[in-house]
Amino acid sequence: MDTKVLSLDGQWDFFYSPQPFLPAVTPLPPPSAFTGKMVTPGYWDDHLELFDEEDFFGLRARFNPDYRKVHFPMATTLCPHACTSFLVGTGFYRKVLPAEVQFDGKLFLEVGPAMWDCAVFCNRQIAGTSPGYSTATEYDLSGLWRAGEENELLLVVCNVHDDGGAYCRVDGSHDGQKRGARPGQHRGLAAQGYQSERAGIGGGVSLRFTGKGCIADYYATSEDGVPHWHAELRDCEGASLEWSVSQNGKILQKGSIPCAKEFLEWESDALPTPWDDRNPVLYDLELRLISPDGLLWDKRVWQWAPRVLSITQNRILVNGVPVFFNGLTEHCYFPETCNPHFDTEKYLHDLGQLKKAGFNFIRCHTWCPPEPFYDACDRLGFYVQTELPVMFSDAEAEAILRMIRRHACAVLFCEGNEKIIDGTAIRRLRRLAKTVKRMVPGMLFNPQEAMRGIEYEFTPEQHIVNAPLQHDPARLAEVRKFSDAFGTLGDFFSYQHDEFPGADIVDEKLAVYGRPCLNHEAGILGGYLDFSLEPRYEDTYIGTDLFQAARANMKRHGVYEKARQYYELNCQFISSLRKQLVENMRSCSNLAGYDYLGGIDTHWHLNGYPCGILNEFYEEKFGETIADVRRYVGPSVLLCASGKMRNRVAGQQFQEEIRLSYFGDARPAKGVLQWTFGVEGKKPLAKGKTAFADVAPGTVSTIATLPLSSPKGLSAGVCATLSVQTTIHGETLRNDWKFWLFPAVDEPLKNTKTIIANHLTEELIRSLEKGAAVILTGGFPATTEPEHFRTPCTGRCVGHLGVILHDHPVLQNFPRQEFADWQFFPMMTGATSLVYDAEMPPFAPIMELIPSFKRIQRKSLLSEFRVGKGRLLLCGLQISQNDPAAQWLWRQMILYLENKALWTKNVPEWKPKQLHARLHFSAVARTGQLLDAGGRPIEKT
Repeated sequence: MDTKVLSLDGQWDFFYSPQPFLPAVTPLPPPSAFTGKMVTPGYWDDHLELFDEEDFFGLRARFNPDYRKVHFPMATTLCPHACTSFLVGTGFYRKVLPAEVQFDGKLFLEVGPAMWDCAVFCNRQIAGTSPGYSTATEYDLSGLWRAGEENELLLVVCNVHDDGGAYCRVDGSHDGQKRGARPGQHRGLAAQGYQSERAGIGGGVSLRFTGKGCIADYYATSEDGVPHWHAELRDCEGASLEWSVSQNGKILQKGSIPCAKEFLEWESDALPTPWDDRNPVLYDLELRLISPDGLLWDKRVWQWAPRVLSITQNRILVNGVPVFFNGLTEHCYFPETCNPHFDTEKYLHDLGQLKKAGFNFIRCHTWCPPEPFYDACDRLGFYVQTELPVMFSDAEAEAILRMIRRHACAVLFCEGNEKIIDGTAIRRLRRLAKTVKRMVPGMLFNPQEAMRGIEYEFTPEQHIVNAPLQHDPARLAEVRKFSDAFGTLGDFFSYQHDEFPGADIVDEKLAVYGRPCLNHEAGILGGYLDFSLEPRYEDTYIGTDLFQAARANMKRHGVYEKARQYYELNCQFISSLRKQLVENMRSCSNLAGYDYLGGIDTHWHLNGYPCGILNEFYEEKFGETIADVRRYVGPSVLLCASGKMRNRVAGQQFQEEIRLSYFGDARPAKGVLQWTFGVEGKKPLAKGKTAFADVAPGTVSTIATLPLSSPKGLSAGVCATLSVQTTIHGETLRNDWKFWLFPAVDEPLKNTKTIIANHLTEELIRSLEKGAAVILTGGFPATTEPEHFRTPCTGRCVGHLGVILHDHPVLQNFPRQEFADWQFFPMMTGATSLVYDAEMPPFAPIMELIPSFKRIQRKSLLSEFRVGKGRLLLCGLQISQNDPAAQWLWRQMILYLENKALWTKNVPEWKPKQLHARLHFSAVARTGQLLDAGGRPIEKT
């Protein structure tokens, strides 16, 4: 008979039990028990109305015992992961197929992927169990089917896992350490957060009928540029296997092979165009199994294209061309559906937005997306790194490899995220690497994302080398033997991104690895919640609890009316930080790529995780367009060597070095760099053109040193922009950077009466009462906290999310927008914030720090108070002699205080008596406990 597929999706009879299911032990329910209904594809909690009136649901239903409703604050530092009150137990699906369903050959049932454990029974005889929840599973029903009779199918899905899901059980039944995962990370991202252990069948259910022989497995590889076909057959003696390659309906190649054995391998001619991220051409491959008498027994069709992956010490090459992997972290967050969807067109749209922004690489953090995701990545031109769930079996790993090896986009395979790599783990990784090379020749192997125990978190017995990089050289050497690339920690591009020491230093560190390095989870920049998206969560399974909790918390502290301002200014601040961070990475010659965390906001993590370039609906955020992002993300980008130091003295000449990070083309680059430098709306201060040539692919090269002019005689600071543009092989590259120009401050003001002090005293208070002007730079009469220019890692409750610059005479001649940009970097590095409390004067700062929506702290870097007849400025900024911006701002403070006519009205009053009472105020920040660089708690030893 001809091969065909029969969908069984739709309603099934359903029975639920709160007990776990053990295939060899648990009895199957009788037909009379199936009084409810359930649908495939679908998840139980989305369709409770189909069985919630049944007696088996009533008093017996059991729900997630780890569930807790979100409430802010939920800690001083880290909040728990989000979760839901999902149904826990075993679901039995039943469908009886009529006798009219006939076949003459083999019969297979494809299920899923099912979440979690799945077993299939045909006529009450077990057909098999699934190896995991990552892929669909095919079950052979041929020997269990009763010809000419009704046939009963039972699908059993069980999500009883009392070792904890989103959380780590308090009773210690599972501590997350069996494979070195941190508590709360021991499942992988497809089984954490809102979806967690939510049970159901995602990809649907179908029957596949074949003839007496069948094609059990099939794929093609191209490790040397030539298509290598692989087919696994069953019961095919005397048959032949026809193959063909076509494109747009036109057959390019075809052939036929006699089926002399079950495993067939053969080569075909090289195809016209290989696949890569810039030209994701695909071909239609078809296998047809023909019986000895000429009948079609089975057919398999898929899309594929050849591509060759290779490495040098620091580069990944695709088809011989160096490629920079501009990547994103895929966190398995689906606000509309909760669990991953199976809609190829939606993946094409959503991932297409990221592709437009210039990204070409997706790292799937500890999960394997559904096959429609890989279909979309094939068509869009994304390189994909697939990672195993943290708690995986060898069978599940092999099932994942069998699925993804049919996709050109699947180029990297990784065991997981941030596990401990000790001797036991190295042996496990070596076995996995061999499996990958055996099953998918040509795919690259990355052992681990952030190698705990090799590059951080060591034990006392390890021999650690500290220069140029702290690491365990013996373990690194062992892992290097079977690895093609590394997901390196790279704190200078995440937790300490504003401490980037320069490309030369980072390149020296990266050279230690001896393999291409993909920086692990770059960014992680703390964002703000966009309350305008709340209506889109209504009537979804996830719901609006996050927004409601954040709103209630903000209202308690009287800041909810600022929510939109906080969001918009944070977006602008983050986009400025992100641009420089990515450009720092692109300046490093020994960095092969990165995964930026994240492409979108992923709010399951830590109950609110606004880290995305786009929002969770793949839409632009305030203040930055997709076109803006593409300026610094793309195959090739223009860079400015000044980096984070952007303040200059007006009237002085200076030079800026322009570099080209050149990738994605085999030809050397040449072109003409055009540039302008000036203040918006005014005649350019300088402009020009300069030619460059012979820039080798896969390099970061200086292509120009620009002589820039700045105006003399400025009476106020100004912001100028350097814009550059060039065209290389028909592709136009653009970029720009802000610089801030300040009048020279050569000497301090003469005869100033302003008092400068670094701690408050009784004498200062008396002077203020009498009308003195005081700038206090330390010893504040309140709680203080250390601050940095950077935001905290997203999701954390500590730190700040940007700075609001309020209208004030001190800032009148200072170049600024409403938020603090890079002109404040030197002043905010090592700064001190004043933390307001209920007994202080009303909050009306000059420089306000945006607080987390999870833990509200009203903080200021610069504040003014009226004390008696005097004025007090509390300045927590770093005022350096080498920073033109700091010197200019300092002068503005003194000029303001020296002229009482400028003193603002309605300034909060701090009564002298209250200041006296706070002279010995304990200025210990209430962080609760020690934190690591990422804001995670450290246990004291």
